[in-house]
Amino acid sequence: MIDPRKLAAIDIAFLGCKFTITEFAAAVFLCPALGVFVLYRSRSPWQIALGLYLISLGMNYVPMLLYAVAITRRRSARAELGEELNDKGRAIRKYRRQSLFLLVPLFVAAVALRGARRRG
Repeated sequence: MIDPRKLAAIDIAFLGCKFTITEFAAAVFLCPALGVFVLYRSRSPWQIALGLYLISLGMNYVPMLLYAVAITRRRSARAELGEELNDKGRAIRKYRRQSLFLLVPLFVAAVALRGARRRG
């Protein structure tokens, strides 16, 4: 299963907090904006589907952005990953596969919401 918090942590650990937060913030705002634009200009069911997909894609990045900000504030990216960083190649492969779930509409948002309900 996907762990969005660790997915954000590995991005921060290897790409840096500024790049990761910028990437996630851009996805949160630009994907829905593009989706609304496509919906506004749509003339076919495929264009409507694309617009809705882009909006839902941006929603997947909301929890990623929140996790990235929280991890950056605590400076805990490496601690979040723990022993997994002992084998960097394996960790990168694992989370690269998990990052594909970001392309599934609302999946990461739903997983993060479910995780938040369990914790709190």
